[in-house]
Amino acid sequence: MAGALLLSGCSFFGPRMQTVSVTSDPIGANVAINGVKVGQTPVQHQVHRGKDLLIEVRKPGYETQYRNPSRGLSGVGMADALVGAVLLLPLLGLISPAAWEHDPANFGIIMNPADPRSQP
Repeated sequence: MAGALLLSGCSFFGPRMQTVSVTSDPIGANVAINGVKVGQTPVQHQVHRGKDLLIEVRKPGYETQYRNPSRGLSGVGMADALVGAVLLLPLLGLISPAAWEHDPANFGIIMNPADPRSQP
């Protein structure tokens, strides 16, 4: 059993969370991730590697900005995929959140002034 666990993929032992950083120009914009307010820029927040993200940045007088980072294989996930091509069992590690990472993890947002004609 222990041998099977060791061969099952390094991703099972990797981190399930990842730090995402958001900065803005101007600073002090409100940041929400998946609809939950996490702070004002500059901000760092821990997110789950296995879930999709929608980052929303708002500041009065500026257009709201949205970012949706993609997810790709992490370094550990790549190792599982390569070894899994030979031994098959490490491919199971790819179901672990640690096999994935959000890319990019750092967001620099330039806020565009809102068009005053579009304000109610």
